[in-house]
Amino acid sequence: MEPDVYVLKFGGTSVATGDRIRYVAAIIARHVRESPGTFPVVVVSALAGITDQLLRIAHYASTGCWRDCEQELRALKQRHMAAAERAVHGSQNRRALSAELATRFAALDQDVDAMRSAAGENPVLTTAIIAWGERLAALLLAAATCDVGLPAAVVPEEVIVTGYSPGETSVLSETFVCADPLLEETRVRARELIYPFIECGIVPIVAGFIGRTVTGLVTTLGRNGSDFSATVIGAAMDCVGVSIYTDVDGIFTADPRIVTNARLLPQLSYAEATCLSWFGASVLHPRTLLPLADRRISLWVRNTFRPQSCGTVIGPAEHQSGAIAITMRRNLVLLTIEQRGTSAHAGQVFAWAARMGIAPVAICSSSGQQLWCVIDGQVAQVAMARLTDDVSGWRVCSRRDLAACACIGSGFVADPLGPARAGVALVQEHISVVAQGTIDPGMVLVVEDQDSERAVRCLHQALITAKISLARHGLPEQWKKVLEEAHR
Repeated sequence: MEPDVYVLKFGGTSVATGDRIRYVAAIIARHVRESPGTFPVVVVSALAGITDQLLRIAHYASTGCWRDCEQELRALKQRHMAAAERAVHGSQNRRALSAELATRFAALDQDVDAMRSAAGENPVLTTAIIAWGERLAALLLAAATCDVGLPAAVVPEEVIVTGYSPGETSVLSETFVCADPLLEETRVRARELIYPFIECGIVPIVAGFIGRTVTGLVTTLGRNGSDFSATVIGAAMDCVGVSIYTDVDGIFTADPRIVTNARLLPQLSYAEATCLSWFGASVLHPRTLLPLADRRISLWVRNTFRPQSCGTVIGPAEHQSGAIAITMRRNLVLLTIEQRGTSAHAGQVFAWAARMGIAPVAICSSSGQQLWCVIDGQVAQVAMARLTDDVSGWRVCSRRDLAACACIGSGFVADPLGPARAGVALVQEHISVVAQGTIDPGMVLVVEDQDSERAVRCLHQALITAKISLARHGLPEQWKKVLEEAHR
């Protein structure tokens, strides 16, 4: 019988140095010892900062900055060689790793030379170059895992099959193409590439973030898409769970850098966690949970450096409470799209946005004649120009320098006092609400960007901290238990 698969994913900060890579190898070995009923499949990100460095290398190669390109290449190679020295202690294993790294560096050099020979920026060649970050990290982690006594090997090819076709770009990103995985094709490929390792008792190490089209072109799942790649692979293999190891204890009620008394959330529903990610919580990629929700597979967010911490578990359970978390997304633009004729309708605008790869951050309101939506500020100028040209019958206006504060919690909007408390809290702080809308699960309040951090603090105080305080002081014991349960 095939063992149950459990996916372990390690982010860039978890493997930033050779010492950390060896520490991660020890975590994998401990999982094998302590979870005998499951077998790990490991997905790894590039070392912290390497994807940015590879992007610079691609840019320098395409623009003729040879000296800068060579300098960055040398620094990249030296960093990985230094990491190898610290990650692998056995002399024989280290020599084998050094030889393999030299082979991979030569292949990277070939991709850089191809970029130099191309005429200007080339998204396909750029993607081929940035893919080397995850490949090199996987090689280092596999060698370190073997060195701590656990058989491991790099899966030699990309597991995820994507539907990207050459030449496709979006306004959101012209270099980091956000390719869409083909789940059934990925399922077949995962069985072909990964299960042979499992059958032999060898831990497979998979390079995250990258995929490959059916025609063989290297693609990516979008910036910071390694989390997403881990859940795609997990769903394709019908895994029993996924653990995302990062540099924080889990997901908090707010960003602890903004709200000092933010607390760890022990559990979240899929919808709540996805909403948190979409509105600015950086712990997870916004698409991470999509492959798991339909299969009701749980995901844990854990701290690599505090593995004993229980972290946050995300699963199918729904909370019937008020707000459980407050987050924000900055650098937004509110578009007011007004119908001037009778032939146009809102469906045209949304169809156009889908073709352009522009996802509205929030739909604030709409009527027969007007549509109000918030989009990312990085794409606003291009979006407005293209929208005016491509969709007839609409007049487009914008308001910049905004932020969206999301009050998230299943049942929050159903409670009539929840939105009222949020509005009162902002009024008391003299913070104006530019627009607002309902989201699933919760609501979003659009404010001036300069007021965003203050808004998050006062909303957290009014909707989360105050209720926790009431539950702890001055109420009968049975009410304390009710309120504590409501805010778990």
